[in-house]
Amino acid sequence: MLDRYLEFTNSAFGKQFASSLGLPTPPRLQRAESGYAAAPLAGMKVLIAADAAATASAAVLAALRALGATVQVAPGHSGFAAVKAGAQAAGVELHSEGSDSDPIAPVIVFDATGIAGTGGLKQVYELFQPRARRLVANTRVVVLARATADTDSVQAATAAAGLRGFVRSLAKEIGKNGSTANLLEVSRAGDAWLSGPLAFFTGPNSAYVTGQVLAVGDAPKGATAPAHCNQSLAGKVAVVTGAARGIGAAIAQILAREGATVVGMDRPAEEGALGATLSPLNGVGLALDVTAPDAGERLASELNARFGGADIIVHNAGVTRDKMLRNMTPALWDMVLDINLGAILNINERLLQSGLKPGARFVCISSIGGIGGNAGQTNYAATKAGVIGYAEALAPILAKKGMAINAVAPGFIETQMTAAMPMANREVGRRVNSLAQGGLPQDIAEAVTFFASPLAMGINGKTLRVCGQNWLGA
Repeated sequence: MLDRYLEFTNSAFGKQFASSLGLPTPPRLQRAESGYAAAPLAGMKVLIAADAAATASAAVLAALRALGATVQVAPGHSGFAAVKAGAQAAGVELHSEGSDSDPIAPVIVFDATGIAGTGGLKQVYELFQPRARRLVANTRVVVLARATADTDSVQAATAAAGLRGFVRSLAKEIGKNGSTANLLEVSRAGDAWLSGPLAFFTGPNSAYVTGQVLAVGDAPKGATAPAHCNQSLAGKVAVVTGAARGIGAAIAQILAREGATVVGMDRPAEEGALGATLSPLNGVGLALDVTAPDAGERLASELNARFGGADIIVHNAGVTRDKMLRNMTPALWDMVLDINLGAILNINERLLQSGLKPGARFVCISSIGGIGGNAGQTNYAATKAGVIGYAEALAPILAKKGMAINAVAPGFIETQMTAAMPMANREVGRRVNSLAQGGLPQDIAEAVTFFASPLAMGINGKTLRVCGQNWLGA
């Protein structure tokens, strides 16, 4: 649905009008218009800095080189020696950033993997404070911390945790011009898998992801890093439930954009819409209700017969049936639990017996409603919180099989469902985040595709909020 307020405030008169009244002026977000390039940062300036004791600079610089970045540094920053040493180890050429009158690089990466205590945090302040008011629109800020379990002192663990508050607050300050800030908490084993997360978080694919913390660790057994980012899903078979419309259709489109063959599932009543979605993608439609007793068996049989199994399973199908708990009937409770959670458990149990290819990846759609809760959504919130717990619990089991599972938690997304909301509720839903606007189905699809691809090899059992840093919830 068109956000008329966003369109108005991005006109010359509208911007002046909103500013005079102190109203929010949502920025235009720079989203991906095509698939990942082989080197997504080719020709782009990236400013890298570090704390003086940083331990991941060589890995970060090697990743930036693989992504094609032109690397700039701040020679006067206290961590410059760590960056210089990392560049020598990685064989990366460094360039000094311009003067204060020159535009700042549109991507800033800070390696804070060695910080300890308040002195370490001061180095983050020293880098960002003089540059904060000069950021260009849609700047991407990525800060790296060492995973707490891999820190070597209480002071280091404390400072690493402090970065969560710093990044979340910075994201709220810089969102006014469409800029984002996110934190990667990297284990030492995760250093080897940084290229993919950096490709996602430094580019337009993460336009509606900000203020988030994501852990990067070791990859599942037998995993290999992709040679490049372009068409990373070529030759892969991806199943998407609830694929006929809305977010499911967008997921199917973005997966296909990156090279996947898509098998779209939806209930038989949506067969026409499902065909209309999948036909332009050369995909395969399967009219099947996820709650059917034989859904897992029929899906496994179809996958084995036609493709020899699937590489990606995206559980997107879901419904809401909102009522205050005191008014909720057993039928409304059971419907939401069966579709949103029970179907995932049942289908996956069958597919894990047969129907999957080596290295398969699962992505489940959760919601910020499962994190923060909503009055009138006890059924829905229970399922979406359950999805998060399911991903956490299943991840180590899948890792032993060379597989992975992650979840995406959308915030307010412009869909037919939100278009039907009362106008006042819809406007509040759009504005209560750091980017002052609702997300698009594409934003969810980009995050799902990232998790489904080799770019996320070092991520397992995690949940990523795609909500523009909604002010509600955790």
